[in-house]
Order: sequence, then structure tokens, then C-alpha cells
Amino acid sequence: MRYFSFLKLSRRIAHERLTRICFIDYDREMALVADYKNPETESHEILGAGRLSKSHGVNEAEFAMLVSAPYQRQGLGTELLLRLVQVGRDENLECINGTILAENTAMQRVCEKVGFQLQRHGELVEAKIDL
Repeated sequence: MRYFSFLKLSRRIAHERLTRICFIDYDREMALVADYKNPETESHEILGAGRLSKSHGVNEAEFAMLVSAPYQRQGLGTELLLRLVQVGRDENLECINGTILAENTAMQRVCEKVGFQLQRHGELVEAKIDL
């Protein structure tokens, strides 16, 4: 439910969408991934990911994050968001914003911990931090 509704499989695997997600234009966005390599199996597992996407025509960006359920409430989301904010500062952005479902109180707490201001608009919460 990344876009607050379910996406059909055909839209999730569309070539254009996957190309944008997999091949980053570093002038417009940054993606951070938390990865764990199991020492016994040598296999990798993605624990969480965060993305900062610059908005067109203004000096601000939107963040998006996802932390795998077994790794939530361990500080990983806070660390990812802190690093995204630092990327925004390094890029001299004016602000970073994001949209959160009102029921996602854990993500709202993470945002507040990092310094975002929250405004509720019905079923959605807008998070914003001025840099």
C-alpha cells in the first residue's frame, strides 16, 4: 500500500516503473537501503529502504520509507530518515515532506523524533521539516 491503495500486479511490474526505481537519477533522487548478510547462509536480506525525490520546479523533496516488519521498532526507520534529511541538507534543499496514513502512528513518531512537523488532513498526515 505504498500509494495508499493496492496496485495491480501489471502496474507494479511495468517496465517504466521498475526502471525508475532501479536506475536512480542522482540529480533528482537518492535511495538508501539497509542490507543484512546472513553469516551462515551468505544470503542478503533488505531490512528497509528510504527514498528522497526532489520535486520539480521547487527546492524541496519528498521522502518515502519502508522497513520490513521484523525490523520495525528497532531504530532503523529513524536512522534511515535521519540520513535522508542529511542528504537533503547536503543538497541544499529548503524542506523535505512526506505523506503518512493517519493510522500509521509509528511512522508519525519517527518523523517527530527526527524534527518533522505534522499536520493532519483527514485520513492523511503531512510531515514537513524545514532545512
